This record gives sequence, C-alpha cells and structure tokens, in this order.
Amino acid sequence: MKNTKKMLPLVVLVIVMAVLVVLLAVLQRGDDTTDATLPLCSFAVEDIDRLAYAGNNQDVTLVKNSSGDWMLESDPTLPLDQTKTASLVESYANLTAQRKLEGSDLTDLPEKSATPQMTIAIGAGEESVSLTVDQLNSVADVYYVYDDTGAAYTVKRSDLATLSKSARDLYKAQTLTDKTLDDVVSMQMNGLNFTQTDGSWTLTDDAGYALNQSSVKKMVNTILQMQTAWTITTPDADSAYGLDDPDVTATLTFTDGTSLTVRFGTEATDTTDSLCYLASDAAPTVVYEVNADHKAAFAVTKETLHDATATAETAATTDVVAQYPVGGENDYAASLPD
Repeated sequence: MKNTKKMLPLVVLVIVMAVLVVLLAVLQRGDDTTDATLPLCSFAVEDIDRLAYAGNNQDVTLVKNSSGDWMLESDPTLPLDQTKTASLVESYANLTAQRKLEGSDLTDLPEKSATPQMTIAIGAGEESVSLTVDQLNSVADVYYVYDDTGAAYTVKRSDLATLSKSARDLYKAQTLTDKTLDDVVSMQMNGLNFTQTDGSWTLTDDAGYALNQSSVKKMVNTILQMQTAWTITTPDADSAYGLDDPDVTATLTFTDGTSLTVRFGTEATDTTDSLCYLASDAAPTVVYEVNADHKAAFAVTKETLHDATATAETAATTDVVAQYPVGGENDYAASLPD
C-alpha cells in the first residue's frame, strides 16, 4: 500500500506529461494550418510589367520600359536603382495571406473602410491583380485584405510594413564625373585658383604660398566623389534654388582638356534631411540635391588654407624657389654680394 502511494505522484506526472504532448501536437497542427500561406499574386516576377500602390502617404506607379528597366510613370527620367526596384516588385509578387476568410469568419469582419490603408495593382501584360489593404486587427496583428473578386484574407502586418516605398527610397544616387584626383590639373573656386603638379597643389598666382594640401584635396575630392540624394528632372528657374547667386562656384579642369563646373545653392526645402541644391554643367537640364555638408568643404579663404605646420625655413625656401624658378635657391644665393 505504501509503495502504491509512493508511485501515485509519479503516475500523475506521467499522465500530465502525456496530455501536454498531445496538446502540443494539436497546437502544432493548428499552427501548420495557420502558417499555410496563400499567394495573392499568380504572376511570375519576370512577367510583371506594372506595379502601382497608393496609401501610407505614397502614390507610386512603376512601369517596365522596352529595355526591361523600371521607371517611375510620373517621372520617367528619374534615375531608379534597378536592384532596389526589382526587389520591391518581387516582394509584391510574393505577397501571401495567412488564410482566406470564409463562412462564419466573414460575419466577424469589420465593415470596409471608406479610406483603406493601401491599394495595390499588379499588372502583367493584359492581366492584372488588384488588392485592397483595409483595417488592421491589432490583436492578431494582421490586415484584412480584399482581392478584386471581393474575397477576404488576413495578411501579416509585418509583410506589408516595408512595401510602401517612396520614389526617394528607390532613387539611384548619381556621381558628377568618373574622373579621379590624378586627372585634375587645376581648380578655380570663388576667386581662388589652384594648380596641381605631380600631386602637389599650389596657388596659381602665388606658388610659394604654404598651402594646406589636405584642404585643397578635400574640395577636389568632394566634387569628384559626392553622390546626389535626389534629381529634380524638371527644375524651375535657378533663382528658385539659389543657383542664380550660388554660395560656391567651382570649376575643375582635367588632363584631357575638359572641365566640370558645379554651383552650390541654398538649402533644400522639400525634405527633412540636411540637403542643398547643386547644378552641374555636365547635366544642365536638371538640379540635384546633395548633402549640405559637402558645401562646408568650400568654406575657405586664402588665409584659412595656409599650412600652419610649415616652418619658417621651409616657407622661406619655397618663396625663394618661386622667385627664382630656374635655379631656385642656389641661383638666389649666388646673386648675393660677397
């Protein structure tokens, strides 16, 4: 009898564990049913040639041109990052629902909103799929989504969270030139003229001046390497961007005889980022927005460009060589009386 009493707790524990295993198996089967996703688009990614989505403060229509590249329908010349855009199209093509609502599930649906969260249209040739993302079920963390037949589905909020890309999100940053520092022979900037010889920069009209090399190279490299944050493809007059009276005008001249002139205007007003307007004579029909910090590299004068680390002896020698360029210091010394 005593042994029976001792074994009773163990038997109960075994029974409880068995019940838990059964419940876990049931839940797993239930999860399998819940996780079984339903495709909302039947088109192959490569067949899609149009994607439009509106909502979440976005209204974007993308179309594929004859070359197979994606472009913004409202602004076809805006440069788009084709990798980013193709990835977005693929995300829409692979959009799935957790389940289709049928029978009694439909009675629990809230009334359709007059202003849905988002509308989506995916086209492939003459065929298209339309989806309406309606209200959010915050408890289940899913949206109720309707297709063009009126069928209702639940879609995870996380699956839709990254799909409302703006045109800026898809923009391809531009560089102003493919030249490098070694290709530059001179720079003119706001009344200062610089010349590069064998990798060393001097003031064109004051070659003996102790010039801070890194500051000059920073200005040149800023022009060569900076990337645009946006392109205004149909700009207004220069005065709208402060480009009629630019803060900075700089011209680089290259070894092949070509040149590049840029003008920095005022701060950009259509974005919360710290951007300013820029014009380039390499693309005279557009205006760019670039990081405003780039303009700060040109906030220099002859005095601030002085190399304070140069010793007086070095500066004196440089001045002498500049004054007597043929023989330099030795010629100057020879000219002194005994």
